[in-house]
Amino acid sequence: MINIILPITEKVEEFSQFIETNLERDVKFFVGIKENLKDKLSVKNKNVEIHVYDNKANREEIINSLHSCKMKKGKLMILRRPLNAEEFSLLSKSSKEIATLKAHRSNFANSIKKFAQNLVKKFFAFSYFEDISAICYGESMFGLLSTCENLSMATRINKYVGVDIEEFETPTKPVNKHYNKATNILNLMLGVLFLLGSIVGGVLVCLYTKLQALTVVLVIFWIVIALMVQMVSIVNFTRTLAVGNLRYGRAEEKTI
Repeated sequence: MINIILPITEKVEEFSQFIETNLERDVKFFVGIKENLKDKLSVKNKNVEIHVYDNKANREEIINSLHSCKMKKGKLMILRRPLNAEEFSLLSKSSKEIATLKAHRSNFANSIKKFAQNLVKKFFAFSYFEDISAICYGESMFGLLSTCENLSMATRINKYVGVDIEEFETPTKPVNKHYNKATNILNLMLGVLFLLGSIVGGVLVCLYTKLQALTVVLVIFWIVIALMVQMVSIVNFTRTLAVGNLRYGRAEEKTI
């Protein structure tokens, strides 16, 4: 059994075609769609459960809301865009506990990307999935995901330990991430300014005060803290670029 969560906030016709193409006995779709788009969704089938949400709801909020649907034990697939036949086949037939997509890159770019992710994982104990367009969890993960508090975040941030993950390369462009570009850049610049200000402030303290061992220790501690803040701001900036904002609530479901 494959449970498929589909949040629809755009491209209704493409999602409809994807559903109709993959209607099988062992597949059930849990569709969340905004109220102003529901009339464009023409699919009607016993294996398609449709939920209508407020027009202000975004994709991630719909995913969290659909997580409450009653599903049969089996694989769980969360799709943020319609997949082509090859992508769907690869994800659904994977024997690994988690299967995701990844963008096509050169070997050099892949090496840099992997190095950065390993660095983040080493210091912050998490990494993020490269392409959040689609993810498929094996049946062995069903129980864990059933108790997950924020499914949207769980499908974008990789905190899984001892789990086999398989990635399939695709030429299709990843879905857009939800975040405010100006706010993301501002948060990064605040970290940079705090570091630069700390360095300048530490130098001035050393120049215009009587140097003592305690003063030097405090200045060093100040700059170390600033470096840590800068590192966190860089990680948050790159993570937001990769997967968007992390925390979303649940969309408000409408009564039809």
